[in-house]
Amino acid sequence: MNEQIEDLLYEINERYSTFDPFVLAEEFDINIKYVDFLTDPLGQYRKILGSPYILLSQSIEDNNLKYFVAAHELHHALVHEDILSYYSFSSKTRAKVEMEANKFSAAMCFNLYIEEQAKLPETTVDLLNEYGVPLELSEILL
Repeated sequence: MNEQIEDLLYEINERYSTFDPFVLAEEFDINIKYVDFLTDPLGQYRKILGSPYILLSQSIEDNNLKYFVAAHELHHALVHEDILSYYSFSSKTRAKVEMEANKFSAAMCFNLYIEEQAKLPETTVDLLNEYGVPLELSEILL
């Protein structure tokens, strides 16, 4: 994991004492809304009328995947706030930005697991089941 992500997670823990992306969004005054996306995304970060929003697909509202997706979008809100549009940067830059958000989200969910369970996850499946962390991402943490 890169140093910038580790530093951001450390700062979040020091200041807010939680890794729950829903609690953190509230702390950062970011609205979270579940919406019926007409296309594929599970989540998006947007500013609507000047207010920050994390939009999550209604399809994950009752699924633990919402934690991973919310944390991913929270990273965009905290680090990539100036990127106004999904289409405003090259595919190479977009891939890098998305991978950073995925790594941040996986690490946040890993720490949330420790926070809530008071132990390390034993397997990658634990992170998948609890917070929807894709297996290939949780493998970099364990």
